[in-house]
Amino acid sequence: MTIFQDIRYGVRVLLASPATTLVMLLILGVGIGANTAIFSFVNALFLKPPALEHPDEILKVFARGPSGHYGAGFSYPEYVALRDHNKSFSSLAAETQIAQTHVVFSNDARELRGAFVSDNYFSTLGLRPLLGRFFLPEENAVPDRNPVVVIGAELWQSRFHADPAVVGSTININQILFHVVGVAPAGFQGVHAGDPQQLWMPLMMLHGARYFGSCPHAFDCSVIDDLIGRVADGRRPRQAEDELRRIVEWSASDWTDAKRQLAIFPIIGFDPDDRAYYATQVRLLMGVAAVLLLVSCANLAGLFLARSLARGKEIAVRLSLGASRSRVMRQLMTESLLLSLLSCAVGLAFSLWGRNALASFYNVDSEGFTHLFDLGIDWRVLVFSFGVAIVTGLLFGLLPALRATRQDLVTQLKEGAGAAGSQRSGWLRQGLVAGQIALSLALLVSAGLLVRSSQTLRQGTNFDPEHMAVLRARTELLHYSPQQNEEFFRQIVERLKSLPDVEAVTFVRGGEGLIWNSRNGRELKVSLPGGEAQALQVKHHDIGLNFFPALRIPMLEGRDFNEHDGPNAPLVAILNQTLANRLWPHSSALGRSLVVNQQRVQVVGVAADTQPANSVEPPAPYLFLPFWQSDPGKEGDLRLAVRVKADPFAVLPEIRRAVRQLDPHVPIGEDMSMIEQIEAEYMPVMLTRSVMSYCGVIALCLSAVGLFSVLTYFVRTRTREIGIRMALGAQISSVLRLIIGQGLAMSVAGVTAGLVLALVATRFLAAWLYGVRTLDLGSFLGAAGLLLAVALIASYLPARRAAQVDPMIALRQE
Repeated sequence: MTIFQDIRYGVRVLLASPATTLVMLLILGVGIGANTAIFSFVNALFLKPPALEHPDEILKVFARGPSGHYGAGFSYPEYVALRDHNKSFSSLAAETQIAQTHVVFSNDARELRGAFVSDNYFSTLGLRPLLGRFFLPEENAVPDRNPVVVIGAELWQSRFHADPAVVGSTININQILFHVVGVAPAGFQGVHAGDPQQLWMPLMMLHGARYFGSCPHAFDCSVIDDLIGRVADGRRPRQAEDELRRIVEWSASDWTDAKRQLAIFPIIGFDPDDRAYYATQVRLLMGVAAVLLLVSCANLAGLFLARSLARGKEIAVRLSLGASRSRVMRQLMTESLLLSLLSCAVGLAFSLWGRNALASFYNVDSEGFTHLFDLGIDWRVLVFSFGVAIVTGLLFGLLPALRATRQDLVTQLKEGAGAAGSQRSGWLRQGLVAGQIALSLALLVSAGLLVRSSQTLRQGTNFDPEHMAVLRARTELLHYSPQQNEEFFRQIVERLKSLPDVEAVTFVRGGEGLIWNSRNGRELKVSLPGGEAQALQVKHHDIGLNFFPALRIPMLEGRDFNEHDGPNAPLVAILNQTLANRLWPHSSALGRSLVVNQQRVQVVGVAADTQPANSVEPPAPYLFLPFWQSDPGKEGDLRLAVRVKADPFAVLPEIRRAVRQLDPHVPIGEDMSMIEQIEAEYMPVMLTRSVMSYCGVIALCLSAVGLFSVLTYFVRTRTREIGIRMALGAQISSVLRLIIGQGLAMSVAGVTAGLVLALVATRFLAAWLYGVRTLDLGSFLGAAGLLLAVALIASYLPARRAAQVDPMIALRQE
């Protein structure tokens, strides 16, 4: 029962100093909140299963290709063989994710994320329709015969106003009328974290909906992204994996195990390829939050040390009356754990704001698609937050408790011994403050580097993204012929150029990636004539006219493509500087010949590299080919860049109207400003910059509070000494130097250690630093100068208080 006595007494101690308790709650609550907010994403991205019946029984099956990615896929015959000849799964379903599904409603057209699935998909997941039914086996038996669809509950509510009559109606998807047969249950948006699906169609409609050509039954056609299976009773995932691998070999696929390996994963969080992409970033964010928590703990440890000194006589009396050291220590630890648990509640409140701020970085990608994550607080988040609170309570409470119970009782009970106790613990508190400053400096230096990196990306490297709008038009989803594609491309450029707010228009072939991103593009072979054996694999863009002037990319040599570079003209190309230097390091590339995919082309220009400088990823060779010489109508997919006179957001509605005047059903996507697209493409840099900056500023403030509290307590415990100094003739300036000097000594020690920490920490940021080196002198000196300036201010306030001590009053009180 003594534990309840400790809790009651601890509550009284905390309530006795409400202002101090509130400050400590906020200090620790911020640290716990930051960790909880980031863990909410760790939970959603890696740990949380979808809301399904017995999700622990469901596994995903992927094919790992020779490149190491888990997207090699399966052919339909392989799926049938795996489904019909395995004993490890009670049910095995197939799925192909399709992000760009063009859906025409009565007064609008939208790109929605959908999937093509086998008829047993929903039953394998243990789902029941909200309305209607799911697919029948016969609806997934013959290619292109049964255009039926199941829609999501969110789409049913937002677009069909929750009308039950939607079952039996038709929806125009990729210019095919699909009959709605059912509505998926509320909350179900597929089994891929972050990629919500709103439409499900039979796998046999892949060809009819204009996907994957006409090879649904060929062994060498990978039309299925992944398989989803419910494990049979008594079977383990490893057993299932071994069995399916044997069946894949039996299927006589021309894709042998040397090229492809089967792998099985639980149906939780991200798919394996996405896990690898986000894992490094999440680990770094968790590390940053942990550093902030350490700063909070060091700050509270200093405050608890000061409070244990103030309670030194009380503790000495209890010990002298027979209380054991362990009993007193347990009481002190109960107080620190009470504070940490109360801070846990504060931290959960902070985490709600923090996770929403983090979600804004994940919500939309560079292609304009929405990503949704289940960030709700579940038992994992609560256990994590509670565990962090317990650990922090031990971290900041244990050392002060040990210090308070290990004292000389005789000396402590004498009048004035408190000053001696404060002297003994002074080095410890000063060390804690120096540690806070060191950790804060590491965060500030890292934040400064990331801020400069993000500025470099936003400004563009040898191109100007300001006042640029981008969009994507996909006539291929409307079944346009090659001739119709070419005509539409010419019309859309002329229509946009005629708008009063438009300065320039250019474009690239849509399937080759983002228009400004030199890391995108399709690969082709480039070699010198007669040197095919030394061919380079080079990425390229098929670009429209006015590409370089519209993006303001400098031409270092030669000319841009013009209207004479048509299909009947000699083939030409433009190289970036890196490719030109690679092929002709000691001479000009102009007028030289290249062999590009076994065709001879002439180099007419050399453009500046647009890939941002990075110590990990040097500029890559890149090639530009004229769009109108590259079979322009073969793909109905165009990415446009429009330079405008005003804010791109203000002009985008006018641009969309101009496109829809040509054809109101043309799918328009990725319509945003180029800067917004850059930020989405480099989301890890932008997100880490923001988290690091917020944590760095908070840690800086906490360090200033820690320094201020140490010096304030120093002045209070040495009032008599300061009074004697001033009575003996010490000047106010010397008292100021004494206190400020002590504060700066702690700060300089912390800054020195922090610079060493920053040197180590910034090495982990090298992959995200563009246009700035990891050892950037300005960032290091700027962060150190800021810390020292804040330390000077924090030291001056207690020093001024010390200088105002009246010697007579100080001596009389002593």
